[in-house]
Amino acid sequence: MKFPEKLIHLTFILFFAFSFGQNNFQKIDSIAHTANYKGDLNQLVFHLTENLQNEIDKTRAIYSWIIDNISYDYKLFNEARKSIKIKCKNKNDCNIKKKEYENKIIEKVLRKRKGICSGYSLLFKRMCELAKITCISIDGYVKTNSRHVGNTGILDHAWNAVIIDGQTYFLDLTWASGYCEKGENKKLKNFVKKKNDFYWFTPTDKFTIDHFPKNPEKVLNFDIEKDDYKNQPYIENSIIPFIEIENPEQGIIVTKVNDPIVFKFKYSKEIKKLQINTNLKRNPKFYSTNKKGEKVFNQKAFDKQEYINFDKINDDYTFSYKIEKDNLKYIEIWFDYNLKLKYLIKIEQN
Repeated sequence: MKFPEKLIHLTFILFFAFSFGQNNFQKIDSIAHTANYKGDLNQLVFHLTENLQNEIDKTRAIYSWIIDNISYDYKLFNEARKSIKIKCKNKNDCNIKKKEYENKIIEKVLRKRKGICSGYSLLFKRMCELAKITCISIDGYVKTNSRHVGNTGILDHAWNAVIIDGQTYFLDLTWASGYCEKGENKKLKNFVKKKNDFYWFTPTDKFTIDHFPKNPEKVLNFDIEKDDYKNQPYIENSIIPFIEIENPEQGIIVTKVNDPIVFKFKYSKEIKKLQINTNLKRNPKFYSTNKKGEKVFNQKAFDKQEYINFDKINDDYTFSYKIEKDNLKYIEIWFDYNLKLKYLIKIEQN
């Protein structure tokens, strides 16, 4: 894994979970924070859930314990890992060997208190099973950088869904647990533990901006088409909780030379400077790294920055961009000098 429903029912469950149940979650999180694993996973799950009355609270207790106690094993991720193929004779033999394989992963995660995405996902699934909560582990695609606009991203991640009252709710414990820093060689060098509850019961439309199951037919009530997932604009994952794209909704824009593209989105945070970079023209970088690894500011490059004028009414941002050349391939939108959105461009001939 690379780093970082139905509307009526979803509105109800989020209201219950985050408004009515917020104080309960604080208590549950506190219990999970102090619970100790002493070699018996059954006993741990019993301790976490024995005084909880519903599956949402029990799920929260298990989620919070894993987030608090398991760290991302970035060293294991950096190793060249080969995919494991389980050889078996028949369906029953496959199930037995798969269970044995999962047991080894779970035991290792609990022993080391570290794991990669499969470890987080399998441990969560096992603990939910012990608490009598229906849970699945999902392997699938994730979009982790701007090159993934217009495609599926990488098939290199695992997360979970729980089924409560016939509804499916998504959780990504790996991304909820924190994030990894990268070195100059692009390898992960450090894990920063920082709980991110956006990945707890994430609304399906938000979750599928950068997650898509390998086998969507195995996920109950999942009705997102793979092409719809692929063809969204790239949205940098830190802003996903705060942004709603209104126009253009598709990540691949078909247009003509001299036609303006109107961009409109709701964004609950403030943007001071808006910029556009393309394959034809880019704002120069005004920070560089010297031999000592220190960041160096370049005033001349900063003075050459160009900005987009935009209208803002409450949380609504609107601006337009005119297509001037037929060899334009992509448009990047930068918020305050950071890449946040990207679209691909297809020019039709007049």
